[in-house]
Amino acid sequence: MIHQHLPNDPRIVDEVFSVMAQPGLEDVGWLLGMVATFGETPSNLKDFTWNDDNSINITSKKRPLKPLHPQWVILFQLKEKQPSRTKSRWLPISRKLNSAYTEGKFDLNVKGLLLAYKVRKVYYTPIKQQSALCYA
Repeated sequence: MIHQHLPNDPRIVDEVFSVMAQPGLEDVGWLLGMVATFGETPSNLKDFTWNDDNSINITSKKRPLKPLHPQWVILFQLKEKQPSRTKSRWLPISRKLNSAYTEGKFDLNVKGLLLAYKVRKVYYTPIKQQSALCYA
């Protein structure tokens, strides 16, 4: 069953903090936090920019992405802990995320985080909006 592998919010928070605390994996923890907070793959997040309201702009989206849990931006210190020169280091950070997961240094995977985000988004979307989306 898929729901057994779907990470819940407390597990996501614990795991992101756990990865951030591992020496050498701080950037990987930050990237996991970004994926969990904004529901986008690392490759989609590559050239993002911050807005004052803690939303982000990414090139593949017309509108800014708002975090479903706005407190996660603050809790994970995503703005403050953003690696310097992120754009030039994006590929190495993404590769490090994949290899650290493969090596078993943490249990969350990007697919699980993305699915958890999608489920959370449906859960938090008001019913009127959900019906409009069904008929669009």
